[in-house]
Amino acid sequence: MTETLKTNHNIRVVNLTTGDNVLCMFGEIRGEDDKVVGYRMLYPYRLTLGEENEDRTIPINYTRWCPFSPVEEHRLGGEHIISVVYPDNNIVDNFANRLREIGMSDDKIFFPEEVKEDGSESESDQAA
Repeated sequence: MTETLKTNHNIRVVNLTTGDNVLCMFGEIRGEDDKVVGYRMLYPYRLTLGEENEDRTIPINYTRWCPFSPVEEHRLGGEHIISVVYPDNNIVDNFANRLREIGMSDDKIFFPEEVKEDGSESESDQAA
C-alpha cells in the first residue's frame, strides 16, 4: 500500500528555469490589490541525485541554494519557475528535521489538515 502524500505544509520542490530543483518553504507575494506579484522561497536547498549505491538506491543530496548570503528568504518572479510540486514524504521529514535544527517549531512547518463532512482529509489553502 502506498503511503498518503503529506500536504499539510508549504514545503515544495520548485523547478527553476536554471535547471535547479529547490526544496523550500514556498509562498506567494501579493500586492496591494491582492494579486500575486511574485513568490518567495524560505530556507532553500538545492536537490541533486548522488551516485547509485550498491543496493541500487540513489541518495538525494541537499546543499544550500545560495551559500553566499546568510539571508534565507529569496524572492523571484513567476517567469523563473517551471513547476512547483509536493515532495516525497521522506524528503518532507528530512527537511522538517533541518528546520527544527535551526529553531523552527512544528506549528510553523505544518498546519492542521481540514476534515471534510464525510470524514476524509483535504488539502488546506494556507500559504507561507
